[in-house]
Amino acid sequence: MTGKTKNNTLFAFMILIGTFYSNSVLCQSSKALETIFAIEALDAATADLKNANNAKKRVKSLSQAIQSYEETLAILRISIRDLSLQQTQLQNILDNNENEVMQLLGVLATFQKAPIAGQMLHPEGPLATARSGMIISDVIPILQKNVEQLRDQITTLEKLSETQFAAQNSLQTGLSELQKAHTNLGRAIANREALPKRFSTDPKKLELLLKASKDLETFAESVQKIAINEPSVSLPSVRERKGNLNLPVRGKILRKFKEADAAGVKRSGIILATDPRAIVISPTAATIRYLGPLLDYGNVAILEPENGLLFVFAGMDTLYGEIGQVIPALSPIGLMPRQVADIDKIFKTGANIYSGKLSETLYVEVRSGSVSENPLDWFK
Repeated sequence: MTGKTKNNTLFAFMILIGTFYSNSVLCQSSKALETIFAIEALDAATADLKNANNAKKRVKSLSQAIQSYEETLAILRISIRDLSLQQTQLQNILDNNENEVMQLLGVLATFQKAPIAGQMLHPEGPLATARSGMIISDVIPILQKNVEQLRDQITTLEKLSETQFAAQNSLQTGLSELQKAHTNLGRAIANREALPKRFSTDPKKLELLLKASKDLETFAESVQKIAINEPSVSLPSVRERKGNLNLPVRGKILRKFKEADAAGVKRSGIILATDPRAIVISPTAATIRYLGPLLDYGNVAILEPENGLLFVFAGMDTLYGEIGQVIPALSPIGLMPRQVADIDKIFKTGANIYSGKLSETLYVEVRSGSVSENPLDWFK
């Protein structure tokens, strides 16, 4: 290798190593730190979940704690996903540049081991030799710094792996704790004091309505007909809170009001993408007009916050409550379907619990009389 070629090689390596490794250590460390914070937040949420099980108002406390826990789990999932992506990107860069890195180390070793006189010789004469010596004396400290940065980057990669392993363990523990909380919630609901019932249900009318209804809209329009012995009083109006109610479940909007799906079908509600087993909560105090399976919508809850106003939630698995009951605000209505039978199978089948993918859907509709309103005008 000539002196000129050697110098060019050195500068190429400086650009290659310096531009990436000097900036990315902080980026990787930041992702690891975010994940550590998420693990700590989950630990705190786990304590809240256990405290809620011993609270005086267990149902309400557990419902709120579960919803907060879901949010914390979601943050941890995202942190793990981002951490995994950063780890993969860093590993790929190290793998792709392995040859260049080895050459860099070889060149540096050559300069460190070669006699000074040998390093100073240059085929283009004394002036070129002097220039080469000046360049080399400037370059070697920079190369050594780049090697140290490379060493730091490899150490960072090892720490990323350790953090990811700890985060995955925390997430698995968290999912198990969430399953226990669902069980505790079911027990708390079964053991709570009976909620007031606003009306009884005529089973024959309900059966006829279920058979006659071709869609959710038809059923919702006639659902009040199944009630018997119903007083004329109404719950306090919630219309002044329009636009400030929380959505019934943690999730993302998948389909907006009247937005056509892939088949061109437009629905009178919105579709929310949710986590499996996400808890669905009543945004307000309401009367349960209907609770149960309906056509191909899965399990459906129709709530009446006030006379003439209906909140329709469709697509749940587990349901809580009874038709005719008056439930307080933030009461659990049900849970979204699960992907597999139990938490152990999630890990045994290798399901991607770290992706943060929202795999279930809840349909939300708001009806005022016979008119469908945009749920996004009601919920924030």
